[in-house]
Amino acid sequence: MPHFYKNISVVFLLVLWSLISICAYTQDVDKSVIGKINIKKNKKTRPITILRELEFSESDTILVSNVHSLLKEGEENLMNTSLFNFVTLKPVWNSDSTILDVEIEVLERWYVWPIPLFEVADRNLNSWWKDKDFSRLNYGLLLKWDNFTGRKDILKMLLRLGHEDKLGLFYELPSFNKKQNLGFEYAISYARHHEIGVQSIDNKLIYYRDDETYIHKYFDTYFRLVYRPQIHQKQYVELAYQNISFSDGLISEYPSFTQNNLDKLKFITLTYKLIIDFRDYVPYPLKGHYFDLELNKVGLGLMQSNGVDFFYLKSNLNFYWKLKNRWYYAAGLLTKFSNSNFQPYALQKGLGYKEDFIRSYELYVMDGQNFGLFRSNLKFELVPKRVHNFKFIRNEKFSKFFYSFYLNLFFDLAYVDDKYEAELNPLVNSYQYGYGLGLDLVTYYSLVFRVECSINKRNERFVFFHIKAPF
Repeated sequence: MPHFYKNISVVFLLVLWSLISICAYTQDVDKSVIGKINIKKNKKTRPITILRELEFSESDTILVSNVHSLLKEGEENLMNTSLFNFVTLKPVWNSDSTILDVEIEVLERWYVWPIPLFEVADRNLNSWWKDKDFSRLNYGLLLKWDNFTGRKDILKMLLRLGHEDKLGLFYELPSFNKKQNLGFEYAISYARHHEIGVQSIDNKLIYYRDDETYIHKYFDTYFRLVYRPQIHQKQYVELAYQNISFSDGLISEYPSFTQNNLDKLKFITLTYKLIIDFRDYVPYPLKGHYFDLELNKVGLGLMQSNGVDFFYLKSNLNFYWKLKNRWYYAAGLLTKFSNSNFQPYALQKGLGYKEDFIRSYELYVMDGQNFGLFRSNLKFELVPKRVHNFKFIRNEKFSKFFYSFYLNLFFDLAYVDDKYEAELNPLVNSYQYGYGLGLDLVTYYSLVFRVECSINKRNERFVFFHIKAPF
């Protein structure tokens, strides 16, 4: 019997050793080491700027099964920098598949844009088109220089005249330290108006105008320190100074437009914002998720804040899913909450401004201090992404382009809370919704063109045009 147990023990040890060897061998075979990362056709962009967007680096050990997803994610990250029209990451294996070189080929965009301005000064193109008031047009010149020094930095200079005279300068440097996780933004601008929206009645903006004097002058400057510890996460702290002056005629007719009937407001705003962004393609996302949280303290009690003192929180949460084949679904929630302190009309914003609106309510404003907006889309990829070359254009930055079309059904639901003038605006302090059908064209240079046929709670029917993704 002792001899039997001895033989069993030997067999057991041999089997155990074999299993361990097989597992170790399998693990070695399933792993590979990143060799060289070769970058091609980056004439302007610095290699370090491109390498910052990758989830891997040279000498990293990775699982062979993860190679495809890592390269795909690298392509998405680089496209989301808005530096390139096309990005391709190719694996180059050695003979025994233990060393993996990566070849990155990019097609850079055109970066210098001296843009002649001719734009509407209304809340959006659709609200301007309803009245076609040509006095609310701006003209001038915007110089936009993307990738200014090859480090994904942006320089903007603005000279604008017309409805809103404005002079501005903006510079953004995403990283300035060795770890490439600290950057900054700085902006300064001065604007003045003969006309401005001063109140909403029946959820339509009421404008005050004086052709003899500038009724609203606005000086604004801010410095933003940006921290980016990971590719998909960014945080910043911003300190802004604003100096706003109003004409006597404006204050006498609309005292709630300012604070304590003052003709000048000077105050500092402190902002913190967290951004977590896992969208596959930022200009028109189909998969992934996005979250941001913004905290704002308006008026710090410094430099004569003139009584301006309120706090608000704003947050955005969006999800994007691929359902099956060419079907996609997206849903998001945009919210804003303020404390109970008074907010002068000049500083408060509800829904109906910039990109914060309910689809089918583009012609309305819903002023208020708090709101919630739910947005949803069911999309069908009508024409998958196609690449085309214009042979008559010699510059590859413009000759090679892509396009795709999406048909979508949408539904939006919102509630705006207004503490001050709800009796004048029937759309606030009640639920509003809109739905409809849209067609989207997505193409290079982050361009998105949308046409939407929509119906709102009032059973009003509209056709609206937009040049950005809805969310």
